[in-house]
Formats: sequence, C-alpha cells, structure tokens
Amino acid sequence: MQQQTALFLPSKNGEYSLGTRPIPQPSQGELLVKVKAAALNPEDWKIQKYGWPFEEYPTVAGIDISGEVVALGPGITRFTVGDQVFGQGMYSPDYAGFQEYSVMKEDFTAKVPQSLSYEEASTFPVALSAAYLLFFNEAPHGMGLKPLDSSRRKKHYEGEPILVIGHGGSSSVGQYVIQLAKAAGFSPIITTASQRHTEKLKALGATHIIERTIPLTSIRSHLAEILNTSTAATGGLFGYIYDAISEKETQLAAYDLLRPSGKLAIVLPSIIETKSEDRHIVWTMGAPNIPHNTAGAKELFSLVTSMIENGVLMPTEIEILPGGLGGIVDGLKILEAGKVSGKKLVVRPEEQ
Repeated sequence: MQQQTALFLPSKNGEYSLGTRPIPQPSQGELLVKVKAAALNPEDWKIQKYGWPFEEYPTVAGIDISGEVVALGPGITRFTVGDQVFGQGMYSPDYAGFQEYSVMKEDFTAKVPQSLSYEEASTFPVALSAAYLLFFNEAPHGMGLKPLDSSRRKKHYEGEPILVIGHGGSSSVGQYVIQLAKAAGFSPIITTASQRHTEKLKALGATHIIERTIPLTSIRSHLAEILNTSTAATGGLFGYIYDAISEKETQLAAYDLLRPSGKLAIVLPSIIETKSEDRHIVWTMGAPNIPHNTAGAKELFSLVTSMIENGVLMPTEIEILPGGLGGIVDGLKILEAGKVSGKKLVVRPEEQ
C-alpha cells in the first residue's frame, strides 16, 4: 500500500512527530484529496495538552483542509478529479489535514473560488462552521436565525444590534460572525478587539470597535452610548450576542447584557449557573458530523463558494509557516502562547 508523510500524535499528551502511514481510500460519498494547505487551530494544541477528543493513538490532527481531488469514491456528483476544493476534516486519522493526502466528505466540501489560493481557502472551514451553525441551527444548538437571502436584497435583521464579545472580533470565528451578521442585516455590529484591527474589522462589516483591554465590567456604558439608550446601569441591551471566546468572564458579561428573550451564542460549554427562563444560551461544537449539525453544515458547504464569489465572505489573513508538516509544531507553540491575532497560520504539507 502506498505510503505518505503525516504528523502524528503518538500518544495522549505525547509530542507531535513526523512519520508515515498508508494513503487512505475514499468510500461512498467521499473524495481523496492531495492536501495543498492546512490551517492550524487552537484545538490542535489543546488536543495534545488535554487529550480530547481522541481515544485511540497514534492519531493525526488538522481539520482545515484545501487541496486537489485525486480520486472519487462511489456516488460523487459535485466534484471530478482535478478539482480544487476546501472543506472540513474530522477527528479521525484518515480525514485529517496534517498529512499529504486526506479523505473528505462530499457534503462538507466546496470548490475553491478562482479568486482564492489554496492557503486562503484553508482558513474558512472550521471557523466559518462555528459561526454559521450557531447562527442558523435551531435552539438549543443555535440562534435559529432566518436563512440568508442569496440575492442579498432582503435583510431579515435590519436595524437589530448585535455584539461580538470576548476580543472575538479579531479571532477567526469572530471575523466570520461579523461577516454573516452583516449579510443578515444586523446593525450596529459592535465588537471588542485590539484597536490595531479596526480598519480590517470595519471592512468586514463591524460598525463599532471597543478596545478589548477595557474591563468587561466597564463596557456597559460604552455600549449604551453607541446604542443611544439610557439603559446603562442595569437591564439588557442586546437581543443577540455572540461570544467567540466563551471564557468564564466573557460568558458572564455577555449574559448580563442580554435583554429578555435574548440569545447568547457560545463556543464552549456554559459555565453560567443562575439562568433566567427568558434569556437563552445556545452552544454547539463546529463539527459537521454531529447529528444536529449535519443539515446546517451541508447547507453551508453548498453555499460557501458563491458567498465568497459574491463578496459576502472574505478569507482571514494568513501567515505561511516554513517547513511543511514539520513547521506545525512550532506554529502550535505560537498559538498556545497567544501570539497570533487576526490571522491564520497555514502550512503546505507537500513541502518537506
């Protein structure tokens, strides 16, 4: 069986190292892709440190993938050999991106628009899925927003303010939340981020940027001023809040800012112990193969190419790491140290 190079996690809490494994073969509804670019995510260092979600080792990580289709499994209808594609991998070695070849599910794969490079395309899948599913899944796994109007003429949430909190405006997820919020018509779109990202975030659709270093306990007065409301001391200000970081401090601050019947989307499990019946918290993992995510993820990957071509979505800024798969180890250390902001680290697995 033909072999390929892969970056292995040999054991729970082990050290990533290069090795070889067989090139997998696609089954029903699957593609075999030569991986041209793979983006790094914070989950990739957390997998090594905390040992979740893998139960069997050695394993391969990496779930932001773009590349060239080299083989088709039975039943493929949307792609042919030679197509340039991008999509979301899964936490299973054959479907991972930190290797030279990966199997991809047709339902969670899209064609790379001509305007994008492989590297730019690899920034979309995981972060965009997290943003999209928490907006459009039904509760309790999403806000249950009305579907986007493909003609871009109808804005279902025009005039409705939204807050992207937790310095999430400069995170990859936060950037896609802002773009989807703009497409849905939300206004104003307020986010917390470093002021150095102001120009970029406003280009994506944010109308107001609040400096992320301002204590969350002090943010209410700034928000009330933007919204031109007297509700400064107590009471809710927003019907929709997306916490793209979801640490304890940001969850508590966001929940306090919800008005009755408001919805807070979080990307980690809720730590809020005292909840009121008229304020709602929604959460899901961005994995497309979770049953309650499958329909939404399939819809997303059927739309994403046209959304990029029509200017609804723009890629995250990238930094290409040298050394191919071997460059991932240092890249994950940089991510863990919190030294990456407003961009995605990307590798080219075929470089050695």
